[in-house]
Amino acid sequence: MFAMILRICLVAGLLIDGSVALISLVAPALLAPLFDIPVRDPIAVLIGGGEFAVVALVYALLLRDVDRFRPFLWLVALDQTFAVVLPVVAMARGDLPATWKTVGPLPLSAVLTLAFVLGATRKRTPAA
Repeated sequence: MFAMILRICLVAGLLIDGSVALISLVAPALLAPLFDIPVRDPIAVLIGGGEFAVVALVYALLLRDVDRFRPFLWLVALDQTFAVVLPVVAMARGDLPATWKTVGPLPLSAVLTLAFVLGATRKRTPAA
């Protein structure tokens, strides 16, 4: 049962990071209206989009074989931890608008972090 929940969480992470990567690389002007992410430096957005694309590939790799690539769950847990911590710190400093687009995904990212940490600390499932 947990394996299925973990796979659903991995798909959610892939969709999140993949969509942010795609928008950052193809249409960075849409970041502000869609996600309330102000675009101050277009080059930084392109670099960030590339980073999101790499993490999306890690999610895809994990979806292929979670047991084989289990250590990479720590990377995606860190990815989702940053998705929680960085907006909270930015909002506390007044850098980002505190709208539902900024605050709304924080609980989902926290749940994904927890699922990935639990998945990383679980023992390998026996071969069927």
